[in-house]
Amino acid sequence: MLDIEQVSRTIQQVPSLSAVVMEVLASFDKPDIDIAGLAQKISQDQGLTARVLRVANSPFYGMSTKIGSVQEAVVVLGFHSVRALVAAAGIIGQFPDSGHQCFDRTGFWRHGIGTAACAQTLARSLGQNQALAFTAGLLHDIGKLALDAYFHDDYQLALAHCVAEDTPLLAAERAVLGVDHAQVGHELARRWKFPAEIQLAIRDHHQPGNEPATLTGLVHVANVLCHALGIGNAGYDLVPHLSSSAWSRLGLNWDTMPALWAETERQYAGLSLLLSE
Repeated sequence: MLDIEQVSRTIQQVPSLSAVVMEVLASFDKPDIDIAGLAQKISQDQGLTARVLRVANSPFYGMSTKIGSVQEAVVVLGFHSVRALVAAAGIIGQFPDSGHQCFDRTGFWRHGIGTAACAQTLARSLGQNQALAFTAGLLHDIGKLALDAYFHDDYQLALAHCVAEDTPLLAAERAVLGVDHAQVGHELARRWKFPAEIQLAIRDHHQPGNEPATLTGLVHVANVLCHALGIGNAGYDLVPHLSSSAWSRLGLNWDTMPALWAETERQYAGLSLLLSE
């Protein structure tokens, strides 16, 4: 069995995010941003720039001319969109490969990207912060990646218990490990100094009743919808319980879901290019 203090100590091994990604994440909480200066810093990271431009030039955005720089992407797509892409591109691939084939990294990130797209679409329809929703959706399950990378054998036992007992993954993790991926993800988000709202959304995305913040509810609903529609591979087949209180607090209506899902799928198709090398 693990405990959260042991996990916290181990998480100190996780590499820090690059300075520019940390600055991008910190900018979510700042009303006044030097957009030109931040775009210049982003453009100096060739890896980040390549991933962002790959998505910016995808059919998803439907640009008639090719976008050749981060600065152009900011002008054409808007700073908020580019900032979310940079945060995603900077975090994907941050973890060392565990060397095992039983954890589907690509499927994991596809589920995260789908949840990010859905959370952002929900946020837009509700007039909420889209960049926060996108980033929290992308990273809601980041604790699973940490558990697989640093406690691989223990985590495989939890996944096996989930299947054998036909029980929700969160319950299997607690039974076998003593901690769950939401707790571990919260610890990692604290280490990386994510905005407080994102930290809470990661911690409570399976139990939004514990945290009434709108962002937590958005990520919870987006995660359940992506599970139900089989977007990516979250490591288990059971669809998590949908909180009726979170649904009601957000004022969502099932009649609007087809249009919302069509937009989510459109975004997902373009954002999946972040996984290309």
